[in-house]
Amino acid sequence: MSLIKDIGFQFTTLFLCVVFFISTCCTSCSDSPGVASTGIQQVGIDAVYQRYLEFPQPSGMQTVRLNPPVLRWPVEKGRQITYEVRLSKDKGFSDTTDVIGVVDTPWAMFNPHMKLDLGNWYWQYRKSGGNWSDLQGFVVDDSAYPMVSPSSFQFLKSVPLSKPRVLTTERDRLALKILEKDNDIKAIIEEANEMLHLPIPRENEGISLQKGEDAEQERKFRQDASHRLGSSAYKVVLSMAQAFLLTDDEVYANKGMKVALEVATWNPNGVSGISDFGHARCMVAMAIAYDTFHKFLSELQRKVLVDAVSARASYFYLEWANNIEARLLSGHVWQHILHYFFQTATALYGDVDEASDWLSYAYELFLARAPVLGGMDGGWIEGASYFRMNMETMVDIPLYIKKFSGFDFFKAHPWYHRQVKWMIYHVPPGSAPDGFGDNVEEMDTPGAEYAAFAIEIAKLLNDENAAWYAWQCAKYENIDLSKKDVLRWIRATKTSDIPIPDVPEEIDLPMGYTFQDVGLAAMHTRPGVQQDDLMIAMRSSPFGSYGHMLSDQNVFNILYRGKKLFYRTGYKVTMKDPHRTGWYQHTRSQNGILVDGEGQPYSTEAFGWIARFIQGGGLAYTKGDASNAYKSKETGENYGVSKNHRHIVLLKPDVIVIYDELESNKDVEWSWLIHSLENMTLDKENDVFSVSLDDADGIGRLWGSRPVNLHLADTFDVPAVNWRKSRDQHGKLKTYDDDQWHFKATAREKTTQMRFLVVIRVTPHGMTNNWLEKKAENGLVDMQIGDWRIAANMDVSMSPGLIIMNKQEQVAFSSHGHPLEFQGKTYNGNYKHASKLVFVENGVTNFSEVEDQLPYDLRNSIQYYRNNGY
Repeated sequence: MSLIKDIGFQFTTLFLCVVFFISTCCTSCSDSPGVASTGIQQVGIDAVYQRYLEFPQPSGMQTVRLNPPVLRWPVEKGRQITYEVRLSKDKGFSDTTDVIGVVDTPWAMFNPHMKLDLGNWYWQYRKSGGNWSDLQGFVVDDSAYPMVSPSSFQFLKSVPLSKPRVLTTERDRLALKILEKDNDIKAIIEEANEMLHLPIPRENEGISLQKGEDAEQERKFRQDASHRLGSSAYKVVLSMAQAFLLTDDEVYANKGMKVALEVATWNPNGVSGISDFGHARCMVAMAIAYDTFHKFLSELQRKVLVDAVSARASYFYLEWANNIEARLLSGHVWQHILHYFFQTATALYGDVDEASDWLSYAYELFLARAPVLGGMDGGWIEGASYFRMNMETMVDIPLYIKKFSGFDFFKAHPWYHRQVKWMIYHVPPGSAPDGFGDNVEEMDTPGAEYAAFAIEIAKLLNDENAAWYAWQCAKYENIDLSKKDVLRWIRATKTSDIPIPDVPEEIDLPMGYTFQDVGLAAMHTRPGVQQDDLMIAMRSSPFGSYGHMLSDQNVFNILYRGKKLFYRTGYKVTMKDPHRTGWYQHTRSQNGILVDGEGQPYSTEAFGWIARFIQGGGLAYTKGDASNAYKSKETGENYGVSKNHRHIVLLKPDVIVIYDELESNKDVEWSWLIHSLENMTLDKENDVFSVSLDDADGIGRLWGSRPVNLHLADTFDVPAVNWRKSRDQHGKLKTYDDDQWHFKATAREKTTQMRFLVVIRVTPHGMTNNWLEKKAENGLVDMQIGDWRIAANMDVSMSPGLIIMNKQEQVAFSSHGHPLEFQGKTYNGNYKHASKLVFVENGVTNFSEVEDQLPYDLRNSIQYYRNNGY
């Protein structure tokens, strides 16, 4: 009998039969949802991404995604270390004419800079004069993206020797004259005129006058003062240089030179070097002045600037070389400092011998690692707020490379082509962002920065989706791009002649999109239509927790009409502030799971991954696996978790289903958390929580496989105090006194297994909620919400299962592999435990299924460890 035709008793009966059937089957089949986690543990993988590279890449005969791949290996610490590399299709490297390699390279990376033939490749590395490493291997097939860049030698040869060449070239200055009426140009000159009247910054201004309550606060105050000092000098010099290049007015040159020459007198080991941002901005300010005002400087002044710039650039190079290329992330390097270093090396190239090494390293490092937090599929794992700090680096360095050498990294790298999808789904126009990463609590919309970035993507890739995104942002916000300096100089002087593609009235957007490389998934009922959209986003990342990432594997955030409905809580304050470490970065601030009151370690070893995604017929589903997220050798934590599988289903137009499977190797106390920035109320009798926005109610009902205690609070475990006196983007002193609400459901007894089911409905005020009265019977939750029928197995003695059907829309879904009876036909699929979906669209019946899919780097880590006998 068709389940769609008879969705009552037949539905429940079939579900129970299926559950009993699954429970009697072997759960260790190759496509079982639990196999991936077990397999990871069996081969001893502590982390997908260690803080420093621990084994060579690519290796394990993995199929590479770029041709050629960049070879990298664990560094051997030391300032004078050099390496040798050899690469060939011959395992024995016997034919020296076919061996590609390098000798005496000071960096733990090697780019062949040539397209490799298809097939198997083998390589080795060694410390110069030492023994060769074990043989490494990889496979090149025709799926690899071509990434044939010029060698660093060829790139350096392409750099013009005439000045200026950093902010623009002399030849391109002629084109700037026709832009004088452009709003960006007007804004640049107006700001420069204001800065003409600012006093010359002095070194003693970098001495902090604030007193902290402990050593950490004192350190942060010193760092902040240093940061402000370097930034003030940089802003003035950059503004003067840009205005001079646009006008030829020497008044700007005179002011810029005065500031740069003043900075040259500062001790790089003094207060101006305490903050790496301030240190780098002092460096690049002087380099820009040297390059832009070169013809006005005397020989002595040039030498003064060159010596001062070189001292700071040498510091960064010696700190980075044989280090950063093997390090998972050095956030400040990639946010701004690599960009400044690239500009500095470009300015001094040809005048300072060491600048060849600086520029070569910056060039090779960018090609080897960018986008360091983005993978291949367009995501960005450090979050919407901090992505803004990476925009200049990700746009301008490729433009330098293309300008000088002709190689278009933008068009060659797949990340740029897919990046707009991340913006659309995780930082939607007119909406707050997904809620992951530091400082997103301060964002209510994408803002001018995202519109500006999307415009550059649109122009450089002729991407109409990016143009649409920028247009949508402008529709919801009163955006004047000229008032923000992010990408303004690039837009006005480097890409002004590239047309923006026509903006389509609408674009085809499915309900959901995943970014498995970085571990993000987002689902929307009306993607791109803020006023009608219900959004849920989940993070479960192979990167774990590090930098500006938080301890938030398998956590979610829910937004309605662009507003934060159920959203993680707290404030960053500073990276080491007690509120950040004890609440904000901790899992207890997230919509996640606690174990014995503890969350996930703050470590790359505490990782997760997006295991499944499927959509169609008004339903979108994703599964996250955070089974490895509750332990870390690095931090010494292990809470015994062996399974944390979270299943999330979004059902149009207004229902969200969250189904958690939890297991441990000992009896533990399981807690389910959800938070809101709005006033939350609790009905303990019915296990119901709710939040009201101006125009809607979000109501959730929770079921547990064991009885639970419910708790609601409006205070943080660790208070937030703005002792740093930080200000928001409008210059207003930040306050941390607004109410935030925290709901926790905790199992009354400790157990090795627990399941939670939560159903949330977001509707206009006053809609009936009779579905809340449904109770679990015989371990089965069965309810009807609108046209959707939902059933879930909560009995831990039987295999898990979630079945959802919609008679009206003709949709049927199962999470754990049981066959679907649909319109008189049985859909078994090819994979026993795969999630299955069947739906009718335009009169056509569609069937699809998905089993667990390991992310690329996790899959290759497993392969490497297995090949090496772990």
